[in-house]
Amino acid sequence: MRITGVGILPLLLPMRRPFITALGRKEMSRNLLIALRLENKTQGYGEASSSLAWPEETPQAMGALLRKAIPHLLGKEIRRYRSLIREVWEICKEHPTAASAMECALWDAFARSRKVSLWRLLGGRRRSVTTGLTLSAGTADEAAEAARSAGRNGFRKLKVKVTGKDPDEDLRRVIAVHRAAGGAALWIDANQGFDSERAIRFALEVRRRKLPVRLFEQPVPREDLEGLARVAKEGGLPVAADESARSAEETGRLIHRKIVPVINVKLAKCGLSSALWIIGLARSRGVKLMIGCMAESGIGLSHSVALACGTGAFDFIDLDSFLLTQSPPHRNNFRASGERLTIDPACGGTGVEFPLRRTP
Repeated sequence: MRITGVGILPLLLPMRRPFITALGRKEMSRNLLIALRLENKTQGYGEASSSLAWPEETPQAMGALLRKAIPHLLGKEIRRYRSLIREVWEICKEHPTAASAMECALWDAFARSRKVSLWRLLGGRRRSVTTGLTLSAGTADEAAEAARSAGRNGFRKLKVKVTGKDPDEDLRRVIAVHRAAGGAALWIDANQGFDSERAIRFALEVRRRKLPVRLFEQPVPREDLEGLARVAKEGGLPVAADESARSAEETGRLIHRKIVPVINVKLAKCGLSSALWIIGLARSRGVKLMIGCMAESGIGLSHSVALACGTGAFDFIDLDSFLLTQSPPHRNNFRASGERLTIDPACGGTGVEFPLRRTP
């Protein structure tokens, strides 16, 4: 079955609340939606999200490279999706988020051409997972109110954004969330905001206060692998690499050297094929995995949910972007009930339908 068309559409997603991290403030996610069409009119979807962490991943820059890839796909057999994925990455390697989105569309289209769910193609191990919910780096009072709302909606794992600019204010925010959220487990995400010395002091203070923090994500700048290792060794909290694991190659080096005990895998960084490779490598080296997201709608997030459920490989799951953005009407392969995301195994591919057809 051949590829007959590729559409690239702008997708503007207002954030439900301003999203504040150490890297800045975001009120709108300017994404690209890819629709890859086969000759039987089947479509596979992918989504490229903008990010505060990667300001160079603009819709204009990503779209320009994706349009260069389209002639290499048209007329090709979808059963060759793996070789087509390699070709896309070679063309779009300067913008991994764009390459990943096109790769996801190819996986989706291939699964649909075989009338099988992407979840099944990725292993079909689990029907559901539970996700954490991210709280922005606002005031302590704002964070506490967001934590109470999350608790009312059934979330038992909360990721608290800290900035490193004012560690005392960061600590107040974490304490406020803990008090407001009752028994919720907490993850702290610094988005590179600390240096290693301040990160260690902050982690030790968190431990001294016996706060239920289960993860300290990317405390230092991405290039500071020595500092990352120091925080992991001396801070007393499990440390996850995110921005330091920006590609499959970087992730492989971190795993081989055992710099940190946890790696955050995001499809926007590496795509599905490399994510599967990372999972195998991490398992062989005893490194735990987290799966995260950028600011994708439920359309783009469907591939990550399929990966998390299909492989059952992740100890920490942070797939909440569809709750943080105002997604357009669509159908996909998972149902959300509070923190629980449950796959529909009957869906072909991701099950995405967009734009949603209205029933008479």
